[in-house]
Amino acid sequence: MFNRLFNILLITAFLMPNLLFAASLNNLINRFENINTMHAQFTQKTEIKGFGEDVYKGEIYLINNEKVLWDYNKPYEQYYLFTRNTMEYYDSSTDQLIRQKVTSSSGNNIVFQLLVDISKIKDSFSIEKIAEDKFRLTPKSDMGLKYLTMTFGDKYLKKIYSVDKKENYTEITFENIRLNVDIPAGVFDKEVPLGTEIFNY
Repeated sequence: MFNRLFNILLITAFLMPNLLFAASLNNLINRFENINTMHAQFTQKTEIKGFGEDVYKGEIYLINNEKVLWDYNKPYEQYYLFTRNTMEYYDSSTDQLIRQKVTSSSGNNIVFQLLVDISKIKDSFSIEKIAEDKFRLTPKSDMGLKYLTMTFGDKYLKKIYSVDKKENYTEITFENIRLNVDIPAGVFDKEVPLGTEIFNY
């Protein structure tokens, strides 16, 4: 479930704010190409029916068309690191690290396909404006989600709310969004503790 949400998060966080304010697809592409890096804090609330609500906090880093790090620090450390060809997931609560290759046809890699050709977003979602600052995206194919809504601030995405087919929901709120900032290379060089169980696929 998280991988699908992760992909949709990135699509909407970087494509949809530009779609909202762009007069044409060409303007959208030009605007998006000017976003080289991004850093923000996030709060994620997730409720799975019968299990209550969980709250997570962390930071997200992106180098356009290269790599994305989704770095959780509360309630415990975990991260997802995507490059164009690989995915890593570390969970400190299980002391496990999963590494796997990502093919161009994989659902996990849809974000990078869209970063190469952002016009594909219209192939993946039906987009409806439901308020001046709010949009609803409905997947055209099975992504495990019923829909998601996005709320915008003055210029950039402020909140995402998604509902899956089992009526579980996730809400992600962004703060301190910074675009085209220097991101130290070491941010993406994640280390895990000795004794971590590692799985390579």
